[in-house]
Amino acid sequence: MKKEELRHDPVRENIVRGVQYISENSATVLQVFAAIVIAVGGLSYYSHTGNIKMENASHLAGRAQNTFINGNLDEANVKFERVLADYPNTPGAVQSLVYLLNAAISDNDIDEIKRLLSENDAAVDDNRVLAALYKLEGDVACNDADFASAMKYFQKAQNIASANQSQVGYQLNIASTFLAQNNYENAVQTLQKIIDNSDVGFNEKNIAEELLAYAKQKMRI
Repeated sequence: MKKEELRHDPVRENIVRGVQYISENSATVLQVFAAIVIAVGGLSYYSHTGNIKMENASHLAGRAQNTFINGNLDEANVKFERVLADYPNTPGAVQSLVYLLNAAISDNDIDEIKRLLSENDAAVDDNRVLAALYKLEGDVACNDADFASAMKYFQKAQNIASANQSQVGYQLNIASTFLAQNNYENAVQTLQKIIDNSDVGFNEKNIAEELLAYAKQKMRI
C-alpha cells in the first residue's frame, strides 16, 4: 500500500476521529458509560431483590403453614395476613390467600371471603388455583343474587380449567345459575352436554340428570 493510500485509508481515518472525539469529549463519554453501568446495575439489583422478596414470602408462608398444621390457627392466620400485606403478588401470597379463604369458607364467613377476594388481587400462575378463585367469586355473587356476575366468573373458571372433571364441575355451576334465573332452555342445553360427555364421572352425571329432570319439569309447567 502506498503512503498516499495509507494517508487516505477511511478505516484509519475513522479510528483517528473516534480517538480524537473521546479525547475531546471524555467527560461526556464517561457520563454515558456511567449511566449504562448504573442502568445495568439497577436491573440486576431489582432482579436480586425480587428473588429475595419471593424467597422471604415463601419462607414466611411455609412457617405459617407449619403453624397451621400444628393447630395454632390464630397465629397461622396472622402470619398468612402478614405475607399478603408485605409480599403481594408472590407465590407465598397466593398460598396464604388460599389458606385464609379456606378458613373463611369453613366458618361460612361470607364477609371475610369478600374482603379477602377484593383486597388481594394476587398474580396466580396455577390455572387450577385461579379457576377455583373464579368459582369462589361466582359462589359469592350467587349468594348476593348477582347472577350475571356469577355466570361471568363460572365461565372464566370453565375456560381455564384443564382437567375434564374440573370443567364439568364449573359447567354444573353454570347450569345451576341458569336455573336460578329461570332460564330453563339454556340450563337444559348445558346439562345435556354434560350427560352426553362419555368422560364425565358417575357423580357429576347423576347430578346433571337430576337437574335436567327438574329443568324439563319446570318447562312443562
